[in-house]
Amino acid sequence: MVQDILNNIIVNIAILMIIGFILPRFSWFRKTVFEHDKKWLDIVLLSMVFGGIGILATYTGIRINGAIANTRVIGVIAGGFLGGPWVGLLSGLIAGLHRWAVDINGFTAFSCAVSTIIEGIIGGLMYKSIRSSENKYYLIFGATFVAEVIQMLVILLIARPFDDAVALVKVISVPMVFLNSIGIVVFINGIYNVKETLDRANARHLKLAFDIADWCLPFLRKGLHDKESIGNACSTILKNIDSTCVIITDNKQVVAYAGVDLPKQSGFTKLFDHVFRRMSERKESVILHEGEVSKYDLERFAKRIMFSPIYRNEQVIGTIIICDNRFKDNVGPDLGFIDGLSKLFSSQLALAEMDNQGKLLQKAELRALQSQINPHFLFNALNTISGYTRENPDRARQLLLALASYFRNTLSTHTEWVDIQEEIEHVLSYVEIEKARFEERLSVNIHCSPDCRYSVPNFVIQPLIENAIKHGMTSNSLRVDVTIEEHRNGLNIVVKDNGCGIAQERIETFYQGNSDKGKIGMANIHQRLKSIYPNNPGLVIHSKLNHGTTIQMFLPKGSAAA
Repeated sequence: MVQDILNNIIVNIAILMIIGFILPRFSWFRKTVFEHDKKWLDIVLLSMVFGGIGILATYTGIRINGAIANTRVIGVIAGGFLGGPWVGLLSGLIAGLHRWAVDINGFTAFSCAVSTIIEGIIGGLMYKSIRSSENKYYLIFGATFVAEVIQMLVILLIARPFDDAVALVKVISVPMVFLNSIGIVVFINGIYNVKETLDRANARHLKLAFDIADWCLPFLRKGLHDKESIGNACSTILKNIDSTCVIITDNKQVVAYAGVDLPKQSGFTKLFDHVFRRMSERKESVILHEGEVSKYDLERFAKRIMFSPIYRNEQVIGTIIICDNRFKDNVGPDLGFIDGLSKLFSSQLALAEMDNQGKLLQKAELRALQSQINPHFLFNALNTISGYTRENPDRARQLLLALASYFRNTLSTHTEWVDIQEEIEHVLSYVEIEKARFEERLSVNIHCSPDCRYSVPNFVIQPLIENAIKHGMTSNSLRVDVTIEEHRNGLNIVVKDNGCGIAQERIETFYQGNSDKGKIGMANIHQRLKSIYPNNPGLVIHSKLNHGTTIQMFLPKGSAAA
């Protein structure tokens, strides 16, 4: 008799192992069971699942002396362990009431119904402890062991005649207590193992998507319409996945591809037009299997074709298409991979476009700044030169040459980087004209070793001196000192004046990006430095009203400027 009970319980545990292998493969079950916050609909559905497992165990149990030796506890208490108190209670009620209903007159029907409900409650009470414990399987075994002992006690307390209850407990207690305690560990461990296996597969696909997106980043910086770069991206994807062809399109046609010549087939255009309309409407990835692929006479090249949209501002602007010869087994990880890859590509293309637009804007601002002929400066310079033409023609000639040099550098420079000595020459041309105008009231001193050779962003010093003269000149005089020092880690440039200074609130406004119209040159330098050099603070301004201003910038090595 005991051997029959052992065999039956072992068979039931094997059945539960199969169920535990199947259940976590449903995304709803996986998501619901492993979420802490559950909706009432989820609670009811989980209760029906675990209560149903308890009912199944009742039917597959073995009848012993008018009772049923079974593994019902595994389904019910697992509902509590995995679903929480409400799931444990409801699944216990479902399985317990069923146990009573199928054998209303049986001498253990009521006691087994009561013990089943108690086991569900015990499982629910252990829910948080098991979730937070590193030794959850010991807790699961121990709680189930206690629950089964309680079931035996309930049978002894409620079932009558008492002698029959004692005889029954003697026969079923040991196999049910120990095997069901082991069975619940095996059942829940199976659920966790399948879940972790699926998570690892998804994680591998996600990591691969991130890696490929990272490897393709240099190719995406030129945008979606650069055929050579997009072709390199397609080749990179093809090398790292098991596929026959990788295609990237815009919203009208193929931009580039790698692998078999699928895009050159007549049926591909019809397929692409059909799927692209579908993706644009539904905003989701699409997988076509062999039956659908064969409608377009493309099955020789691929048995499965996956399409995923590339977005910009929530509009589909292109697609990533991956073709392979796999059968329709488990599309979830593959769909997650291509969906994740297309989203990463969409983000990188958007960032690349923003970066390109930012660079174009900065270049446009620089060009505008270089092309900006201040009429007051030109008027004052020409007046100053005209004053020297009669009294000191040689000086007038020098100033005309300085003015020509200044405007030649200002208007004709098309490179973004210049040597520091060239930048100083441009500054000296400007300063010579201003000194002729202000004479002894203006003193500009540039301290830089003639051996210093360092590439700097063009037009990075002169606007600071111009700003100092324009806004810092007092009624008496202005002294401007420019110190350029090369350090081990880069070039330090300091422009210091003893002018009237800048109010602190105006400095804060400048850092917030709300510069005065007269400080467009400073704002341009500040933003360019922050854009060119990672983590660069830009211009560092220290000023005190009526005591002057110091502006410092640091150009680090190891960049495009080095």
